[in-house]
Amino acid sequence: MPFGQPVGYLINWLHSRLFSFSHTIFVNRTSTFVAMTDISEASAPEFARSYVKLHSCERSPLTFLQYSFLSFYRGPYVKIQVNSGNHEYTVSKTLLCRESAYFSAMFENEFKEGQEQKATLDKVEGVVSAQSFEALLQWLYLGRVKFELMVPEDQISAAIELARFADMCQITGLESEMARYIEEILIANPEPEPFTGRHVDINTYCLEPRHIISATLLPGGHSVRQTLAKASVGGYLRDENNKFKQETEQYPTFGSEVLQEVRKTLNGLKVSQYEATVNDPLSGRRIKLNSPFV
Repeated sequence: MPFGQPVGYLINWLHSRLFSFSHTIFVNRTSTFVAMTDISEASAPEFARSYVKLHSCERSPLTFLQYSFLSFYRGPYVKIQVNSGNHEYTVSKTLLCRESAYFSAMFENEFKEGQEQKATLDKVEGVVSAQSFEALLQWLYLGRVKFELMVPEDQISAAIELARFADMCQITGLESEMARYIEEILIANPEPEPFTGRHVDINTYCLEPRHIISATLLPGGHSVRQTLAKASVGGYLRDENNKFKQETEQYPTFGSEVLQEVRKTLNGLKVSQYEATVNDPLSGRRIKLNSPFV
């Protein structure tokens, strides 16, 4: 600050300095907000890549919002390799151990992982993969998941895989989120209409036997399992040779869950002179029984 100047000059000089400082902070905040917005709207793989870049900020000056974002999850960190080191992630130990009893037991003890603060997760088909870990990472940091997939069948597979991985890691909160995600996919992708009416299995067009089989490995009562059972009710009630007849017979837990949903659905049965209808448990629409058409 210059000395030997009139008071008015000094006041104007201070005002200009404060304006310049506040303008700098505003610009930094704006640019960082855009970066954070991009991260929050990214897919799970994009978030994982962006998150790694944010960690590199520890070696360089941080902007205001970058510091605010990272400070809550600052060290200590642990390193997790997926699939024998093909993918490595640096994660907040505090966040990971707080949300997961599985990782807490792994890193907060005298075992090798606890001493090295590093762990390797081998690939497990339908459970552990880079895709499921990146999705879990996004869920832990942002409370949301966005898969980088376009095919509905693949999206359902990814959701079931993430649900199973979260169950393995003893992380709660994802059950209803993945169930809702699958439900939205099934409703948004019904079987294309034939020339007359709709097919009996309208809700299961994107469901495949592999989805049913994989979901049976989730705990009983899991929201994802309930969603798949609800989706199967319409076909079960309206066609004895429905799409998943074989699965209901070969996987008793799935068959039992379908029957439970059928019983609930029949509680809303309405019979008239010309038809019998129920509310479809997945879409909420009225469907006719003993008819291949809606």
